[in-house]
Amino acid sequence: MIMMKTRHFSAWIMGLAMLASCQQNNYKIEGSGKVLHDGDTLYLTSDLNEMKPSDTIIVKNGKFTLTGETDSTYFCLLFSPNNGELVMPFFVERGNIKLELPEDMDKARVSGTLCNQEWQTVLDSTIVMSKRINELSVKMFRNEDNIELQAKCQQEVSELNDRFNRFIFDTGKKNINNEFGYFVVNYYSEGLFTPEQTKELIELMPQDLRQRVPIKKMEQRLKSVQSTAAGTQISDFRMADINGNELSLLDEVKKNKLTAIDFWASWCGPCRQAMPQVVAVYKKYHDKGLGIIGISLDEDKEAWKEAVSQLGITWIQMSDLKGWDNAIATAFNIRAIPHMMVLDEKGQIVNSDINAAELDELCAQQLTK
Repeated sequence: MIMMKTRHFSAWIMGLAMLASCQQNNYKIEGSGKVLHDGDTLYLTSDLNEMKPSDTIIVKNGKFTLTGETDSTYFCLLFSPNNGELVMPFFVERGNIKLELPEDMDKARVSGTLCNQEWQTVLDSTIVMSKRINELSVKMFRNEDNIELQAKCQQEVSELNDRFNRFIFDTGKKNINNEFGYFVVNYYSEGLFTPEQTKELIELMPQDLRQRVPIKKMEQRLKSVQSTAAGTQISDFRMADINGNELSLLDEVKKNKLTAIDFWASWCGPCRQAMPQVVAVYKKYHDKGLGIIGISLDEDKEAWKEAVSQLGITWIQMSDLKGWDNAIATAFNIRAIPHMMVLDEKGQIVNSDINAAELDELCAQQLTK
């Protein structure tokens, strides 16, 4: 979603990692502008979490110059501790980088190198669209009772966001063979792109970029998303139940019209909090075709058994007592619990990552016809 002007640039830079490159190269950063004053102290940092400066710069005659050598292309921030308006994100990379810093930092510009020129294009688009969204927000606030106007404004906001998303995707595709393309995929994928768009960009990447750790992790997450998408046929798993008897997951699934696979653990507070609602839904719909299979991420069998008894769980429980390394949880890339997915009697995924209330609604739709 497009960021608002009042957020400045901070939302754009959180969590950005260094972008690897190949050779050692010299860079030169030249800055000028009315926002700069003689004797001002500026800081340059690539540590966007703790903001620890890597360089200190003193302004002379309203200008500054910084030279250095870098063996990578990385995202950084120029800022002033005495001027909260002076916040300038850009890329350090080989070449001559020019910063123009006027009093209105919305009009600041960076140029001179490939990544920075592409970044400026993104910033220009962001500012234009954000201003329009702000205008629409004000109009909606002042006309709260005009339902027709509210709907019209909402529609335009949605169209602006769709246009921005497409612009970022096209920018990434245009630059997919260089560092800015890598930046777009690494930074924007989870917030803006569909899994299909991310997959398309990754497959267009040259191998040296595609082999980087963030991209490999992204590909793994995409596989996990695909493995839990609605309509996907799951593989069978065999695992011991709470009494030590080995069961086939699919054999149990075939016994019900709908089966909820509930990933949980005795030590998980939110799981225990949610369990009474799950129990209630099971009692309500079990005779109509709902089954539940609990997959416990416990390591302590006694703690697992005690929790099952205390919480009134009467459905099948399975676990290999390997905690987060549980084979079924690993196969579906379960990163947080409680997590519930629903299968039909053929073992195809109907829905994933739902809560007890959503399970109740799904059962009402499919088991009361």
